[in-house]
Amino acid sequence: MEEKAVAPFLHWCEMQAAAKASCLLSAARVTGNAGACTQLKGSERTSCLLAAAIASGQTLPCRTLPDREMVQCTLAVAAETRRDSACEALANVRWQGGGSKALCLSVARGEVAGCPSLATGGELASWCVRDVALAKRDASVCTKFGDATEEAQRCAVAVAVARRAPQDCAPIFSPAPPGAAQHRCEVDAAVAAGQFPPCLGDPALCERYLWVPRPCEGAPAAWADACLLHQAVFSTGPFGCGAVADKKRRALCAQLRDAEEGYLVRTRGADAGTVPASSR
Repeated sequence: MEEKAVAPFLHWCEMQAAAKASCLLSAARVTGNAGACTQLKGSERTSCLLAAAIASGQTLPCRTLPDREMVQCTLAVAAETRRDSACEALANVRWQGGGSKALCLSVARGEVAGCPSLATGGELASWCVRDVALAKRDASVCTKFGDATEEAQRCAVAVAVARRAPQDCAPIFSPAPPGAAQHRCEVDAAVAAGQFPPCLGDPALCERYLWVPRPCEGAPAAWADACLLHQAVFSTGPFGCGAVADKKRRALCAQLRDAEEGYLVRTRGADAGTVPASSR
């Protein structure tokens, strides 16, 4: 995505104070533009680049990372796109003795048999199994991690989010009563499905006033405009940018709405559960 498309998000995130980092991560997920990550460092930058790579379906953001994180990022892109070509980024990577390109091809083709043994393969084997599950959008692959293990749950949650299927979350944690982990799964899947907007601000405020059955109701005056802006930009509420009271925020709302058009196509352009088409 062009820099002019990410620019309104950068402007908005600059206004978010302590929530700037989480806002930039959301901007990367929405725009698929690694330009949202330039102001971040350490693990926040890595997460942001990973989000941009997955959203764009391109490995270019992965190539700026150290070998370990580059492998992790490239496998995620291969799982999302199911394209062999994504694995070319690993042709000369020798992390853990090399062989990551062949493993990446197994991910792109949805072949869990090509993954190393979980008993001896370390985190590379875990990434492979999880990413094959994501590539196939099939949580049954996650049982490779064992029954009811934390790793199996994390894998199944990732699949539920990728499938944009909040209804898949409760069975993952059954028979335990609904808890924070199930709620987070349901919210993330609903955001992925376009039912809730991504949070371009304080996640705590989004939890309380945005990701709820009656969004923006009772929001404090200082955040009311931001709440309405979220709904207007991502078309999850009854009002457009005209409902935003502040003139500058209203103008920025319109710019953000124009910039995120590709995000709505990605979130709502395919049925939940659709497996990405393979293009080798």
